[in-house]
Amino acid sequence: MRTDSPAAGSPAGEPNAATWSDLAPWLASRGTDPEFFWIDDDPTIADGQVRRAHSDLIAVLIIETLPEVALGDLLPLLPGGVDLIPDPDLPTRAANWLLSSSIFTTDRIRPVTAAEILDSRGMGTGSVTPLLSKLVDLSVEAAGRPSTGPDDPVAALLDDLAIIARWHVVAGQRRTPLLASLPDHAPTIVHDARRRLDQLTGDDLALTGDQPEGVAAQLDTRIGELAERDRVVFAERRLTRPRIRLESLGERFGVSRERVRQYEARALDELYDWMENSTEAQFMLAAALRAIGTVRPLDELLATLPAIGETVPVTGAPLWRVLTGIGVPFQIDDGWAATPTLDAARETTRTILEEHADRYGVVRLDALDAVTGAAGTPTPSWYADWAGAAGYAVYRGHILTRTSSVEDYAAAILRIHAAPMTPEELVAEFHVERSVRSLVNQMTGDDRFQRVSRTQWGLSEWGGDGYESIRVAIARRLTESGGSAPLADLVDALAVAYDVKAASIVAYAAAPPFRTEAGIVTAAADAAAPRKSPAQTRSLYRVGDAWKLRVAVNREHLRGSGAPLPVAMATALGLAHGEVRHLDSADGEQSVSWTALQPTIGSVRRFVTTLGLDESAEMLLVFTDDGRFEVEPVRAATDPMHDALARIGAPATDDAAVALAALAVAAGLPPDTAAAAVAEAYAARGETDIAALLTGTDRP
Repeated sequence: MRTDSPAAGSPAGEPNAATWSDLAPWLASRGTDPEFFWIDDDPTIADGQVRRAHSDLIAVLIIETLPEVALGDLLPLLPGGVDLIPDPDLPTRAANWLLSSSIFTTDRIRPVTAAEILDSRGMGTGSVTPLLSKLVDLSVEAAGRPSTGPDDPVAALLDDLAIIARWHVVAGQRRTPLLASLPDHAPTIVHDARRRLDQLTGDDLALTGDQPEGVAAQLDTRIGELAERDRVVFAERRLTRPRIRLESLGERFGVSRERVRQYEARALDELYDWMENSTEAQFMLAAALRAIGTVRPLDELLATLPAIGETVPVTGAPLWRVLTGIGVPFQIDDGWAATPTLDAARETTRTILEEHADRYGVVRLDALDAVTGAAGTPTPSWYADWAGAAGYAVYRGHILTRTSSVEDYAAAILRIHAAPMTPEELVAEFHVERSVRSLVNQMTGDDRFQRVSRTQWGLSEWGGDGYESIRVAIARRLTESGGSAPLADLVDALAVAYDVKAASIVAYAAAPPFRTEAGIVTAAADAAAPRKSPAQTRSLYRVGDAWKLRVAVNREHLRGSGAPLPVAMATALGLAHGEVRHLDSADGEQSVSWTALQPTIGSVRRFVTTLGLDESAEMLLVFTDDGRFEVEPVRAATDPMHDALARIGAPATDDAAVALAALAVAAGLPPDTAAAAVAEAYAARGETDIAALLTGTDRP
């Protein structure tokens, strides 16, 4: 038994030959067994049949004695970067497993155990043993390429030339010289053959025998051999969009839909069998998988593998469409190729972008290198297109992962722009139409933003002095003047300095937290009471443990803009002036704020869209006492009592007394208030429609 490593130098300065126990060190434990006398032999000089027998035995021993150990640990000399398919010597089931599991290289199979392969559907020892034996053979080749035998040294060279010739035919490059440089995406077996040929000396060798047909030509022949109905059903069901329905084809042929399904299944079985047993088709699939990676534009794939775009004459469709119709581990659609599917590629993209996004949801385009494996190369121009196809907005070479709200979108653009912008400029950069007013409302209550001038906004993290609002300026001047100041003086001092109209200053000076009396502005000791209480406010109702505000859906709601609320609504919610509050809802947080002259509510577009409400339809904004928010449609009703209940959002009832009590409470009245008094209260609120329903008179 050898104790030195295979790389240890010999007296002649050449590396020592490897032994079977170097390839599989665990064989050393069998050194005392006479049947394993050969484990100290050099496998690279073994007779072909002897080498095959030993490789098969090692494969069987792995299955029977070490099934739970990773194959890379059992075979430490297994080389990396070798494609395991296509290989005509592998059983079809083993090749199928390598394709379907995407474990088609030696690097990917290293951590796998024999037990895991055997647990896969359709894989038994008859399929696994040849696969493991191939791994042993590759380990032998890595230790030193074995001789092809003294009797026919030319045979191995011709095999290498045949491998390269087949590759050029499959790739659609029949006229390319055999010894031209190979592209990186060519299978490893082709690169290995080329490296061996590069070591040749002497006369060039001429390739003898017939060249194989390309994949498109082979497939054309095979489809032409299908039964006529099988061929028609395959084309109509697998190569057209939308697929022709089974029932329609059944009517055409005068058979049942189940019979048509049988035609389709038979065609697919025969074509799949051809694909599994065609060396050229397996070359094509292996190359396509490597060229696509995770995702790639179809036009780039066609430039890389021209043959995959060749027409299959009998179908009139390109080869890639026919192959995907048969069923291959990649998808091509909408100008994109992806493995195994476009949805899987989008999910991979989403995961990568979330990992790379900064606090504003901004990611550089080159982060997609992690998806495509193209790190170290110039960023492909199609990255932006793929980001859009995956559902993301792109701005100045960056991907935006958070654009569902106007404030998130604006923050991301400011982060990339790195300079203040006006709300109009920000909205102009959105890929969807949004309201400037809504954006300003949302930025006003968001700590991420800072107003840096009268018209421009920036990010708070940039630092610096923020723009002093009219309200802040009034408060500062009141403090400087001892708590009060003439309104005329404030108008004169601020109108020019802040480039605002005098009417705006007058409005701010009269609204909380200020009050104007007899031309003198002072700070209000308490927030000014609204002109109307909730009980006096039109379309605002108290129903159960919630306040409900009835509004008509308008264009701003549908556009996603914020909307004003009655001051009485802020009173009902206990919302203080200057406060921003976030309410819980089934569809995310809902903001309400009172940072301007009037309270506002953030966008309710998502609720309106979910409910399918059109412009002018009525809805109820529902604010519950436990801090939740929801939107209800105003339900339809056919009689006055139910119509009145629907308008205030109260539960339907056929009990007139219960209905009247609900209507009374909704308007701030005791539940036992007489019907006439309830009607009078609604009329006083300006809701003559409900008053008319209560009195039975015609509505004005």
